[in-house]
Amino acid sequence: MSDGIRAGEDGGDAGTRCALARAAQGEWSARPLAARVRVIEGAARLLAEEAPRLAALLSEASGQAPAALWSAEILPTLDALRWLARDGARHLAPQSLRRSRLQWYVRATRHTLAWDPFGVVGVITPGNAQLFLSVPQVAAALLAGNGVLWKPAPAGDALAVLAASAFRQAGLPEDLLQVVQGAAEAARSVVEAGVDKLFFTGGSVAGLSLYRLQAERGRPAVLELSGRHVAVVLADADLTMAARGITWGKLSNRGRNCISVQLVLVARPAYADFLARAGNAMTVASASPDLGLSNPGEAARLRRLTEEAVERGARLIFGDGTGPTLLADVAPGMWVVDQEIQGPILTAAPVESEAEAIAWINRGAYRLSASLWSADPVRARHMAARLDVGQVWINDALHPVAQPAVPLVGRGQSGFGASRGLAGLLEMVQPKVTSETPARAARRHYDPIPPNGADLFRETVAVAFASGAKSRLAGLGRLLRTLIGLVRAR
Repeated sequence: MSDGIRAGEDGGDAGTRCALARAAQGEWSARPLAARVRVIEGAARLLAEEAPRLAALLSEASGQAPAALWSAEILPTLDALRWLARDGARHLAPQSLRRSRLQWYVRATRHTLAWDPFGVVGVITPGNAQLFLSVPQVAAALLAGNGVLWKPAPAGDALAVLAASAFRQAGLPEDLLQVVQGAAEAARSVVEAGVDKLFFTGGSVAGLSLYRLQAERGRPAVLELSGRHVAVVLADADLTMAARGITWGKLSNRGRNCISVQLVLVARPAYADFLARAGNAMTVASASPDLGLSNPGEAARLRRLTEEAVERGARLIFGDGTGPTLLADVAPGMWVVDQEIQGPILTAAPVESEAEAIAWINRGAYRLSASLWSADPVRARHMAARLDVGQVWINDALHPVAQPAVPLVGRGQSGFGASRGLAGLLEMVQPKVTSETPARAARRHYDPIPPNGADLFRETVAVAFASGAKSRLAGLGRLLRTLIGLVRAR
């Protein structure tokens, strides 16, 4: 596959690239939806053929083992493209809206809801899941009829060029998808280029800065920002399963996922037992060579976070922050509790009740996701309904968001709007309603309302909202007499 897609260095020509994408977007959005679907399907097939090369690029950039990348990045990304083509696309088709029987005097008018693209959207994606957090977003934008300025994390530039080339070879207009390369200034240049909607995935500081810039232009954005996943382990939970699942949810991708488990709130009676099992799971996991931190600066940062927590009263159960680490007895106010830490540090604290755990989660600034571990599914569902977070997992961690129909939604400082799934696809379009009245249809609403016309509307309301069959029958009788009176009056 050739790299025949244009890529901008350092975002210096983002304005020009936006103009190119905008010039191509009109013809692209005018194509039938089925034609756009074929391009998404073709790109998925080409990317599947290039999957070994994708795995090599991902492994080189992230340092992760290829097996983990196939299961966590490549397969879910290709699955998401297939879902967009097979299931998501049908939701973009125009649909007729039901007409109300109560407003009988204008029932001749038909209403159709359609979805228009925004024009050119900016998609800025992070380096912690370079394929999965980017390509489905780009594909959804294209399927919806938009042009795209895609600014990947610098480590993902080569992968972005390869993916963009697949879309082009599948039939995408040459200028419709533009890859803008560079660091922070390149991201800013995407917004300054005048994109009609911004989709940002990454840290809250950078995301909010770009959002302010976008808002100054009066244009919308979807922000998928920092996460701080909190797990709650109830006393009736299978503690072995919970310890294994939570540890896995922490250490996958070395704890760099925005939905990595960070804090575990454990019912007091199960606390000591859970810590022992989680410590054992950490011991086993630490033997993996894939969990080391190759970046000395990152290792030093995480060690300082661990030391800060211990100085403020936390107990170090396992590790030192530079690899799998377990901290117990943490409390609000500690950085490892209140902020997203992006690393393999798992923290734990005891709680006395469900209410305490719910309050702890709901008052947190970052409310992207949470998980509940319990042998009682009804209890867990009731508790999930009371959590003010974007997604709740019951007796599992991390993997639900890999399902192509499942959106990722932030709350609080974790952002707003949705990505992926149907909710994410509909973020890529704006609604348009067309209302059509047949030329020969009666237009009673043009005529002056007769003196007793109010009686007709009053009796319509009375019938529609009657509390019982007897009242409804009486109302129908009054409505009929009113109609007869109106006809006679003419």
